[in-house]
Amino acid sequence: MTTDAVATGPDGHNARAAATPGGPTGDEPTLLGVTAIPRTPVGAPVSAEAPSGDGPLAGPRRPLWARLGAGARRHWLFAVLLAVGAALRVLVMYAYRPAFEFSGDSYAYLTLAHLTRPDPMRPAGYPVLLRLLGDVGLLGDAGHLAVVPAVQHLAGLAIAVALYALLVHRRAHPVVAALATTPVLLDAYQLDIEHFVMAETLFLALLVAALVALLWSPRPSVLACGLAGGLLAGAGLVRTLGVVLGVLALAYVLVRRLGWLRLAAFSVVLAAPLAAYAGWFHSYHGSYALTGGDAAWLYGRVAPIADCSRLDLTTEQLGLCSPHSPAARPGPNYYVWADTSPRFQLTGSEQHKNAVLADFAHQVILRQPADYARMVAADVGHYFLPGRSTGYRDWPVGSWRFPTADPPYYWHTSVPLLDLDGGHPARVINEPAAGWLRAYQRFGYTPGPLLAVLVVLALVATGLGLPRPRLSGRGLRRPWALDGPPAVVTAAAYAEPGPGPRGAPRPALEGLAALGLGDPFLADPATAARTEGGGGPAGRGGGPPFPSRRAERRAARRHRRANQDPVVAERRRLSADCALLVALGVTVLVVPSATVCFDYRYLLPVLVLFPPAAALAIRQFVLSRPADPPPPRRLG
Repeated sequence: MTTDAVATGPDGHNARAAATPGGPTGDEPTLLGVTAIPRTPVGAPVSAEAPSGDGPLAGPRRPLWARLGAGARRHWLFAVLLAVGAALRVLVMYAYRPAFEFSGDSYAYLTLAHLTRPDPMRPAGYPVLLRLLGDVGLLGDAGHLAVVPAVQHLAGLAIAVALYALLVHRRAHPVVAALATTPVLLDAYQLDIEHFVMAETLFLALLVAALVALLWSPRPSVLACGLAGGLLAGAGLVRTLGVVLGVLALAYVLVRRLGWLRLAAFSVVLAAPLAAYAGWFHSYHGSYALTGGDAAWLYGRVAPIADCSRLDLTTEQLGLCSPHSPAARPGPNYYVWADTSPRFQLTGSEQHKNAVLADFAHQVILRQPADYARMVAADVGHYFLPGRSTGYRDWPVGSWRFPTADPPYYWHTSVPLLDLDGGHPARVINEPAAGWLRAYQRFGYTPGPLLAVLVVLALVATGLGLPRPRLSGRGLRRPWALDGPPAVVTAAAYAEPGPGPRGAPRPALEGLAALGLGDPFLADPATAARTEGGGGPAGRGGGPPFPSRRAERRAARRHRRANQDPVVAERRRLSADCALLVALGVTVLVVPSATVCFDYRYLLPVLVLFPPAAALAIRQFVLSRPADPPPPRRLG
């Protein structure tokens, strides 16, 4: 670290303002959302008592009311947003009782809560939660079905609190961190989906908890890495999409070079629950998988674009071709669920049917790659358009809007409610509260173009934190140890990197030693290993054996890590974090668009991914500003 880097402070800017009378006080957050700490001059006596004041090193403990007031001034915006989000959720609980149910997924989850075998279409993660609520007596009768949305609304508030705590801990400004939680707190579609007996809210909670465990510390502990892996495994057992997100998080651990022990902890705890569930699934369905309906979903996805004249199909597979003209073909859900779908004409075992459907879908993807890519790209781009509109092949957005007393049947939200005991509780809609929510949902959602802007900010921040290319040839090989007159630094930097004769320093080191500047360069572990004790079996005087190149590289990496500029380290970490959040969000949109259909339900997870990524991006932009120049030195 150079003298200028120390003088600028950990934010890369002039930290001397903290010690000036006009600098920020302990109750006033700086631009980065943290309070500057006064510095003690080198050589000054250190008092046994902590300095008085309002900073983190304050000695006398301030009264409770003063600390609460300081916290309220700093976190007032998030407190307001959290209160509004809680009030909206209470209003939803009052206006629509006891819960929303989607006739496909909700009925299946409530039924699966009683089964002791895996379902071939849906993993068992969410039914386990419903069964736990039933075992503790919270779902003992029809009137207690409202406990499910109540728990999920509380989870939505907890998600916002966790994201805010993470961003403030990562030194984002409190206002920026609060704004990043606005979508999950106030988005009307998020409020609506939390009120459904569906797995989306549990999936979000597990995903956010895993991100907090993984992104909280600069170098997460082995326990934190294992916890993150376990939470992502749980997310994979709630929605199989979580498995893909777990693989992306594994790549993040690799890129961050957190160490083999942390990588092993994350990988083992991620894979073990998934492998155990796959073995349980195999014992009943004959295949190692989490679900068995992937082939049917993929067939439904490609059937609207399939051109059977370009495919090499068997006689049995010819029956899977749609009888409709390409322009008049229905959406993917028809081919998956409708009784008249061609897939229900197949005969034989389930394994045989899945193999036939999978081969048909794979042929469409491989022989019509342009058509398939165009369809997926159009659906992904649809999420970033203004408004909330759907086409005839998309799942209707009305399913995720606050309903009236008589919604259309094809929304699948008007069927009689089902509770855990098989009863049918009455559906109650209280007006005018329900009307207020419907009016709020017309404008109270996260616009698609705003999400696109957040993605662009995060991508720019990712690029700003990437390491710069190193000099080739005989460029600076150990620049952290070079500090001295330009001529000497140049001689040392471009000296021959190979070792000289054993027991004798290289010419550049001789020049540094003659000027009294050799110690910093010799402090480099790799250089010291090459120049020390030149005898022994590897040298001439019976000294210790000469270290290997691998040992030198390990020592050099440890030295670089210990002496790395903290601003550079934080910027690279922010770059990796932004890349992870954007990759997770894009995957959340691409995978359903490529394998299922377009559905605004799949947009909701990005509300906890893109806004935090943009908040960290703003932190990256602040650190990327040029540092304040050091004050001129007096001569003489």
